[in-house]
Amino acid sequence: LTEALDKADVIILASPVYVMHATGAMKSFLDHYGYRYMVHRPEEKMFSKQAVCISTAAGAGMRSTIKDMADSTFFWGCARTYKLGVAVMETRWEMVKPKIKSKIEKKTDLLAKKILSRTGKIKPTMKTRVFFSIMSMVQKNGFNDADANYWKAKGWTSGKKPWKK
Repeated sequence: LTEALDKADVIILASPVYVMHATGAMKSFLDHYGYRYMVHRPEEKMFSKQAVCISTAAGAGMRSTIKDMADSTFFWGCARTYKLGVAVMETRWEMVKPKIKSKIEKKTDLLAKKILSRTGKIKPTMKTRVFFSIMSMVQKNGFNDADANYWKAKGWTSGKKPWKK
């Protein structure tokens, strides 16, 4: 999975709503990659990636489910994260009304075009760059040797940025 994440141009995370949040399986996946958060040891490839967080529900809860996933893509350093949540009003895809399916298709087509138009030209948001700068200052003094040494070895505590080659 780590190799697939690193090789991917676009990371797509999807989860149905379970008790107003992402599924336990998705939460476990996200927790496993907590070591890659910017506060620890981010993978520099992430700073040029786009991510999509998708959620459906029979009713409510898409916003909190998507936030569960999008928080991780932000802290991983993904340059852009897109969000797509749709209330399908059913528990089985076969039962979803054609009008709702058509709405989903239109939204995903527009999102795919946006992603394709930005491929290879994506830079991290201002929020990501500011957070990275703060983490660089934190890692200069290093409260965790493994993290501080990682940042120093990358040159990130000396002004180098992972999105600038």
